Amino acid sequence: MADKRLNVNFSDSAYRALEEMASRKGTSMAEVLRDAIALEKWVTEAQAEGSRLLIERPDGTVREVVFR
Repeated sequence: MADKRLNVNFSDSAYRALEEMASRKGTSMAEVLRDAIALEKWVTEAQAEGSRLLIERPDGTVREVVFR
């Protein structure tokens, strides 16, 4: 299947965040967006199955991440 092109407008802060993430990962902004879409899909599917997403912080505390 051929790649599709999409034109998207971002706020200045969202664009800066996207640039920063791409720079940190050493990849393109498009790749960061693809990864974000894949993560959102995975989380949505896991939540639909009744799963919860938990984050363990370095101090050992565990918090649930809630997406709406």
